[in-house]
Amino acid sequence: MRSLVILLTLSAALLTMFGALADTVVKSISIENGDAPRRHVPVEIALEAKEMPATVAVKNMETSALYPATLRNGALVFLVDAMEAGAKIKGEIIAVEQTEGEAPRVNLVKRPDEDVVDVHIDGKLFTAYHYGAQWRKPFLWPLNSEGGVGITRDYPMEEESTPRLDRDHPHHKSLWTAYGEVNGYDLWAEGADAGNQRSKDVTFGSGDAYGWIRSANMWETKEGAPIIEEIREYRFYATPENARLLDVFVTFKASQGEVFFSDTKEGGIVSVRMRPDICRAKAVITNALGDVGEEKAWGKPSPWCDFSGEVPGVGWRGLTIFDNPANLRHPSSWHVRNYGLMGANAFGYSHFNEKEYNRGLIPENGDYTIPSGGELSFAYRVYVHSGSVQEAEVARRFQDYATPPKAYFAE
Repeated sequence: MRSLVILLTLSAALLTMFGALADTVVKSISIENGDAPRRHVPVEIALEAKEMPATVAVKNMETSALYPATLRNGALVFLVDAMEAGAKIKGEIIAVEQTEGEAPRVNLVKRPDEDVVDVHIDGKLFTAYHYGAQWRKPFLWPLNSEGGVGITRDYPMEEESTPRLDRDHPHHKSLWTAYGEVNGYDLWAEGADAGNQRSKDVTFGSGDAYGWIRSANMWETKEGAPIIEEIREYRFYATPENARLLDVFVTFKASQGEVFFSDTKEGGIVSVRMRPDICRAKAVITNALGDVGEEKAWGKPSPWCDFSGEVPGVGWRGLTIFDNPANLRHPSSWHVRNYGLMGANAFGYSHFNEKEYNRGLIPENGDYTIPSGGELSFAYRVYVHSGSVQEAEVARRFQDYATPPKAYFAE
C-alpha cells in the first residue's frame, strides 16, 4: 500500500509540474514490459522533432499519469515511474504547456566565466562537468546522492574535506574517463610524461526526462600532439533523489591514424573514486555474480559492479556501474579497490588473468587496435542510490538498462 501511495503521489507531482495540458494528442503508443518489474525506467522510441510540438509528455491512458519526455536526435525518451512484469500500457504523446519561466526538470546551466556546466534535477544540484584547461582531463564533480551527500571524493578539487590519508592518486577525479596506454602514451596518470585530454567543443541541453552534455575531446601527448578523438556524452535523468541515473556514452575515433590500446590494468572507460568514509575497511564491493569484496571482484568479468558503504550520520549510500551488453568484451572486467577506485576496464586481461578465478575465463591478453578511420564505442549507466545493493534493487535496475520496456506506435 505504501508503494502505491508513493507512486500515486509521484504521478500527481508530475502532473502539477507540467502545468496546463494542451488538447493536442500527437501520437498514440503502446508500451510493453518483459518479465521484470520496472521503477523509474527510461524508455525510448524513434521520433523526429519536426513531427512534434516544442514540449511533450507521454500520458498513461488508464491512470492519466504523465511521463516526462525529452525529444532529441530522432528519439523520444520518457520515464515510466512504475511498470509491473508483463504489463502493457496504452499511452498518448501529448503537447504540454510549461509555466513561463519554469525550468525543465533537468536543468543545465554554464557558470559565468568558468568552463563548468552545473546539472540540477528538480532544483537540486546533482553534478557539474569541469572541462577547463587547468585540469589534465575533464570530469564530473561533485556527484550528489540523496540529501546532497557527495558519493565521490572531493580531492584534489577540494583538499580540506579529504583526510590526509586519502589524498592520493590526484588523477582520480570523482567520475572520469581515462586509459593508461594508448599508442604507448599514458592517458591515465598525470605525471610529467603523461598526456592530456582537451575539450575542444562542449554543448549541452535541458529536458524534462533528461538533460545532456556532449564533449568533443582530443587525447594528446604532453607536447600537444593529437592521439585519438573522443566524443563523450552524459545523460542525466529526472529520477528520484535516492535513485539517480546517469548514462555515459564514449566513442573513440581514430581520426589521426591507427590507435593501439595496450593491455594494462590502469584504466577505466568509466571510473569513479568514492568518498573516503565508505572505503577501506568499510567498503562493500559487490558484483552481479554475488561476489563481495575486492579479493573476489577485482578483475572479474561481471555485468555490473557496486561500491557501497554507510556514511556516518547519514545512512547507506552507493554507486553502481552497469556495463552495456553491446560493449566490447561484455561483461566488463573491473579495476576496483577497497581504497575507493572502481573502473570498467575491457583491456587489462593479462593483469586480471593473474587471479586464479579468471584463468580460463578470460584471454591472457587484452590488446585492441582501432584501424585508421575506425571507431570504438562504449555505453554505461551509473546508478547513484541510497541503501544497500539489495535495498536499492541493483540487479533489477540493471535489467531496466539491459532490457528496457519496448514502445511502439499504435496502429
